[in-house]
Amino acid sequence: MGAELLADPEIAALSERCSAEVDLRHLLVDAQEEELRLTQNAQPALCFVGIGMTLLLRRAGLEPAAAAGHSVGEYAGLCCAGALSPEETISAVIQRGRAMAEAVPAGETSMAAVLGLAPEAVTEALAGIESCWPANYNTPTQTVIGGSLAGLGEAERALTAAGARRVIRLNVSAAFHTPFVEPAARRLREVLDPLDWSEPAIPVAANLTGSPYPSGPDFPDVLERQLKSPVRWSECVRSLSELGVTDFLEVGPGRALRGMMKELAPGAGAHAAGAPAAISELAGLLE
Repeated sequence: MGAELLADPEIAALSERCSAEVDLRHLLVDAQEEELRLTQNAQPALCFVGIGMTLLLRRAGLEPAAAAGHSVGEYAGLCCAGALSPEETISAVIQRGRAMAEAVPAGETSMAAVLGLAPEAVTEALAGIESCWPANYNTPTQTVIGGSLAGLGEAERALTAAGARRVIRLNVSAAFHTPFVEPAARRLREVLDPLDWSEPAIPVAANLTGSPYPSGPDFPDVLERQLKSPVRWSECVRSLSELGVTDFLEVGPGRALRGMMKELAPGAGAHAAGAPAAISELAGLLE
């Protein structure tokens, strides 16, 4: 997913500087799907594409007024806001992915998308079910849940009975953003504490609260809790809208977040930039 991106000499040089702990060029150009699906590989690859694409967007004159990122995307958002260098960001994300992979062995937990049911109804349906929790509050009609395989099976039956249109198992290796990854969150805190954090130059909405980071934030504390808490994505988008954002740009491979915008901010512009070829067209749209 990164061959075109790494054709740019500046981005290629940055990838080399960020490859002390993992071979980013291999992941972005040569890795097969099975290797990329591993969270310890997927997270730094996705984060680097977000950082690299933002550099190219800025070179084209497209400066962000605010930022938010879904789960690991929050790290790319903080980096692009100047809160952390790209090198330290990728290093932290590599350690985050490894900690998450080791916290919950593959095949013991998973996640599912619940469609057509309000978040409050999802929470009510899960009450009393052990080892299953809301993990992503994405839109008013889409909530992702995570839990043990047995817990998910029980939850699927309860959610269908409560009126969910569909409950779709996701192809993920563990129940992220649930108490299952609390050991990973503790390890992550040890990685985040010594990093050289700076005040963001633009507002960044935090998954943990849905609100922009306050002045003088305790980044390690927020990001530790982010890992084991639900992603409040709908509130993140609402916060950016309240700041006056009228055009949203999903930066990186895929268009899942763009697809949510019809529900989250129906009057706003929703765009996506997954590769450098999209930038010239975007520059014309967003002038």
